[in-house]
Amino acid sequence: MPRDLHVEQIIISGKDNPNIPKSLPQKCLKAIFDSSRTYGLFTAYFDEELYNHAKSYYKTHDFNRERPMYAILGVTKVLEDVEISQRNRSPYDGLKHFLEQDFATIHEDSQIINKLKSFITARIDVVLIAEEDFQSFSISDSKAEILKPDWYQKNGAGYIIQSFASKLEIKVKNTADGQIRMRLRGMWVPDPADKTKHVPYWIDYTKLVVNDKTIFNELTPAWHDKPYGYNLNVKADEEITIKVEWLPHRSDT
Repeated sequence: MPRDLHVEQIIISGKDNPNIPKSLPQKCLKAIFDSSRTYGLFTAYFDEELYNHAKSYYKTHDFNRERPMYAILGVTKVLEDVEISQRNRSPYDGLKHFLEQDFATIHEDSQIINKLKSFITARIDVVLIAEEDFQSFSISDSKAEILKPDWYQKNGAGYIIQSFASKLEIKVKNTADGQIRMRLRGMWVPDPADKTKHVPYWIDYTKLVVNDKTIFNELTPAWHDKPYGYNLNVKADEEITIKVEWLPHRSDT
């Protein structure tokens, strides 16, 4: 078996591993504990006093303060698995709910966002090949990052949208006849060991709808170097609505 020197170095670094700070897993688990999903599911089966005790214990103790919280999370995970088995729901529904509604609770912690965003962030390139720019361009996610790089402005106008909201609605209106070219990707992340290569952070796109036409409604993995492409011819003053949904990539796809 070939050696992976990059992985070996991470393992050797042990507790001093700069890639995964010791506090990161605890902060992520605390955010899940504080989420409405955990609170609602646990208190639906057990006394709310148990949840509040774990929450209070975390605030008032310095040593092993995580233990009651971890117990609540463990029980809630079992409850969620039972619900999934009974209702035949995807195990990623809970994660989707967390990303859409509860992830905002740790959004201000840039350290956590920087560590997680490559796994959960969709990159959507929207380029208008025409003589003029869009009349209007709007998106539903107020926290999304929108870029307008020079290389997309040579033959029209192009935007890069990066969002971890798990779904996005884009509305555009064209000034002139042309073609809209979309590319659904993962984030651009250079390989630390070789800057000429990219790290393949995959995103599982689950739906793409343009106006009332469903382009796909099934698991469609993509990453930066292997995007999903879709082109659409458009007329001047035509309004286009693009809806995209995605989930973090499943390792078995």
